[in-house]
Amino acid sequence: MIEIDDTLLIEFLGGKLDATTSAEVERWYDASDENRRRLERLYLVFFTGERLSAAAAVDPNLSWQTLRRRIEARRRPAPTKRLRTVVRYAAVFAVGLLTAGSLLFPYRSADDRTCTVTTEERACSIRLSDGSNVRLMPHSQLRYASDFGSEGRTVHLTGEAFFDIRKMADAPFTVDAGKETRTVVRGTKFNMKAYDDCSDIETTLIEGVVDFHAGDRTVTLSPGQKISYNPANRKLMLREVNVDAELDAQLRSFQYVQLSKVVESIGTHYGCDIAFGREALGEILFTGTLDYNMPLRHVLEIVTLSTDTRFTRNGDKITIL
Repeated sequence: MIEIDDTLLIEFLGGKLDATTSAEVERWYDASDENRRRLERLYLVFFTGERLSAAAAVDPNLSWQTLRRRIEARRRPAPTKRLRTVVRYAAVFAVGLLTAGSLLFPYRSADDRTCTVTTEERACSIRLSDGSNVRLMPHSQLRYASDFGSEGRTVHLTGEAFFDIRKMADAPFTVDAGKETRTVVRGTKFNMKAYDDCSDIETTLIEGVVDFHAGDRTVTLSPGQKISYNPANRKLMLREVNVDAELDAQLRSFQYVQLSKVVESIGTHYGCDIAFGREALGEILFTGTLDYNMPLRHVLEIVTLSTDTRFTRNGDKITIL
């Protein structure tokens, strides 16, 4: 039997394998729940990046429909419930949230007018003075006035957080993510991403209603919708999503980001150092979506496959060549 690795699976999803090898992958997929989850997760990651170079000019929905027809033609019964479920998730481009742990580092700035909470390796929970709750994800920061609630309810986010906001009719709650963006709510649950090293600012609504402001444009979200805004090209994208999938994954999106910055993001999350064999490799532009729930090796395979590079690992030393 052939070795099934991520490179082979990506070629399978892209329809690049011959019939014999494709049949091997299909048998491998049916062999265990772990194999199914691995291919299904990889499919989500592979097609969530709108212009991932390895999937250039591929229509993800059409590609998956073709794949389903090919599998159905080779075997009976029809695809499993798990396979149908991931098709539904993939069609809405799942994006994610929520890890466990609690580590809180609050402090006041030098002028004593703001409070800042920064997380490092673990998430932390914050209860604001108005009764609202914030789940701040690793490597994120939340800033707000030391007299929060007395003259308004505004917080400033860098990174990612899940908000459960207490409803106050006369005092809307605002999340300022910089780059002329802010999310305004009155009482609701939503997730927001505003990482410095990612291309898009994203808001996903779970309950209630929010207004997402980007420059002079405003979009109102309903539950089950996500909006993405790219400050570089000022592109807004609103789409329906599967909330369960949104809350289960930990995806980070990049559009034409230098490989050096992508690698820095990976190293920060996984707590490792990644070097380049040649400095020029860091200038390569990467477009795609990475799932930080996946093992480091899988993430590196996706990045190097997309940028026509490779990586070596010798103990704790990782080098991209």
